[in-house]
Amino acid sequence: MTNRLVTIFKFGIVGVVNTAVDAMVFTLLAAAGTSALIAQVISYSCGVVNSYWWNGRWTFQDAGRQGKKNEIIRFVITNLMVLALSSLILYICNNTLGWSVVRSKILATLSGMVINYIASRYWVFRAEPVQGSDPTSDANERSFS
Repeated sequence: MTNRLVTIFKFGIVGVVNTAVDAMVFTLLAAAGTSALIAQVISYSCGVVNSYWWNGRWTFQDAGRQGKKNEIIRFVITNLMVLALSSLILYICNNTLGWSVVRSKILATLSGMVINYIASRYWVFRAEPVQGSDPTSDANERSFS
């Protein structure tokens, strides 16, 4: 359980930095007159690059991880799905429900964070079970250093 909490804590730290990158780029683009959806795609992409770097090298560092090629493909698929979902949430909240861009962006970001953590932990950066290990243990529990 301790390893899981450390992983969640690391993911949270990286997530805060990703959110800051996303929010700063989004704010700058929106202030420059870029549409909310275009700003969302660009700002989210900047956060994604940061996320892959830090989550792959720190949060989910594990010798038992699968190959980089498959990992990158899963990471891109996950983030394209989260981008589509968060953009839809942003659009519906802002354009249909009449929420402010800031309030809409906050809900879109929080929703994306939850989905991204689950996908990252169990699919993107999953660890391969060690041969002969206890099958009742969670292969995704990382040791921390």
